[in-house]
Amino acid sequence: MAGTLVGLDVGSHSIKAVELARAGGRFRIARAATVPTPPGGLVEGLPGDPKVLGPAVRRAFEQAGIRNRRVNTALSGRAVVVREIRLPQMPDEELVQAVRFEAERYLPAGSKDAAVDFQVLERVQEGQTTRLDVLFVAARREVVDGYVAALREAGVTPEVLEVSSFALMRLFKDEARDGATVLADLGAESTEILVLHNGRLRLARTVPVAGNALTRAVAGLLGLEPTAAAAAKEEKAVAVSNPATLTDPTSARIADAIVPVLGDILTELRRSMDYFYSRWPGEPVRKVLLTGGTARLRNIAALFADELNVPVEVGDTFRVVAGDRLDPALAPVLATAAGLALRGAES
Repeated sequence: MAGTLVGLDVGSHSIKAVELARAGGRFRIARAATVPTPPGGLVEGLPGDPKVLGPAVRRAFEQAGIRNRRVNTALSGRAVVVREIRLPQMPDEELVQAVRFEAERYLPAGSKDAAVDFQVLERVQEGQTTRLDVLFVAARREVVDGYVAALREAGVTPEVLEVSSFALMRLFKDEARDGATVLADLGAESTEILVLHNGRLRLARTVPVAGNALTRAVAGLLGLEPTAAAAAKEEKAVAVSNPATLTDPTSARIADAIVPVLGDILTELRRSMDYFYSRWPGEPVRKVLLTGGTARLRNIAALFADELNVPVEVGDTFRVVAGDRLDPALAPVLATAAGLALRGAES
């Protein structure tokens, strides 16, 4: 394959751009950068003012030195709905209308002209009837148009606009090939939880608790401004169930502040796993993979493993695409952007 592949991940905290190049039989990250998402760039997880977001995207490309401006990018969080549904078998024209009708039920009231795509995963025989397992993706058209406008403002051409869930599935497909694996992308505003089973997406949901909730908890307990609280969290926070076990008094106080928030994330993970167990009884979850900036919190994988009674790892992007020249701490942060870039290797 000639040329390079570029993935762009626009999050509420930072914008990540990754350029992949072939290196022998695998890909390596040739260039990458993260820049802060400016205030007003995303509003409640949705694209904000294109004239605010666009220049920030341009800065990410300039900082990384990426000249290829044809990119794969994604919508995530509240901007998109991903569901698997079962429908009766029907002609293709009717199926398109049926999926659109189902998809619009999940979008906010008053949404018009939704952007909907779907794939028939499997035909299932139920007695004398054939039914279809269908995976659909839906977003409000104005959300899609707003995001595309911001990319044009940045001088970037979106080759593919997909869903961040699919990018993570693509990146970690070998680790999630057999049995069930849970992916939890711990961002700033929200956590995306995916349940993969034998290579298929069984559940995708977004919960509004993640890194910023941890920062607010630290700010409230220590009486700090958000920027100072974020710095304290990054430097001193440790994920433990019993803060009294920590010898550093500041770390112990911060741990005391964040225990309830981590508990909320764990509750949502348990709910997602319970849903899977109810649908596929007897199938264990083999592993939980954590990605996103909040996955860098010290000891979080060990705490979650103890609480969930399942092996938990921080997802290592650099196991899939070599990132020898990059800070290892960026491995969970660049996961979605790298997965998006890999979309180009499939076409």
